[in-house]
Amino acid sequence: MKTGFHSVFYAIVSNGAIVFCFIPFLFLGWKNMRPIRTWWVLGIYWLLNGIDNLLELRFASGSAASHLFVQDQEVSIAYTVLETPLLLMAFALAKQGRSRKGLLLVLALFIVAESILLRFRGHDALGLIIGSGLGLIILYSVAGLWDYMKKMEHSRFENSMVFIYASLLFSQGSMLIIYIFAHFHHAAGTAAGDADSFLLYYIALLLSAAIACAGLWSYGIRKPRPRPWSASSGYSSSSS
Repeated sequence: MKTGFHSVFYAIVSNGAIVFCFIPFLFLGWKNMRPIRTWWVLGIYWLLNGIDNLLELRFASGSAASHLFVQDQEVSIAYTVLETPLLLMAFALAKQGRSRKGLLLVLALFIVAESILLRFRGHDALGLIIGSGLGLIILYSVAGLWDYMKKMEHSRFENSMVFIYASLLFSQGSMLIIYIFAHFHHAAGTAAGDADSFLLYYIALLLSAAIACAGLWSYGIRKPRPRPWSASSGYSSSSS
């Protein structure tokens, strides 16, 4: 009974998480979201996340043919390499001035480091890439939340971005816990440990994607209200 309930619960959570991953990209159909480059990068990130998890789930369920396994692996590796650069790009586009330049520099250095590691260590470097990427995204998510809390007045864009920072902090923090257990805890090598890790991963993904969708939805349905006293410092779509 417990095993059956666990399987049903896992199926509901994993499929729900994957569905939510595709929603941010669909939100780009809204007219007032299309001009914002930050939303495009985040939409593409969540779309790739959904595709990667869909392929992983298909293979894990045994529904994938053996000759497609290599293709699924290639997609997963490509997503792993692109994940952190995409999020750093989204963070950079959401900023202005020195903050944007600093993030673009970090993005460039990370891509260079990724290329060197993959060139000399191949797939063995993926663990290091994932771990360092998690640390960077957590750091900049916390920084984004801190910057938001320091300001008294917020634009419509900033009110939506705070959802993105929170969702990524939650998902990447959960992934960091799974990463630590997978690499440093012996229980992760057992079937029970792997099952618990996957369940935790999909719960975190479901909640994170739902929070991100809420932030993007709040931007998409609200109409901009001009504020004369903040016109000089307000967010403009052309800069992001």
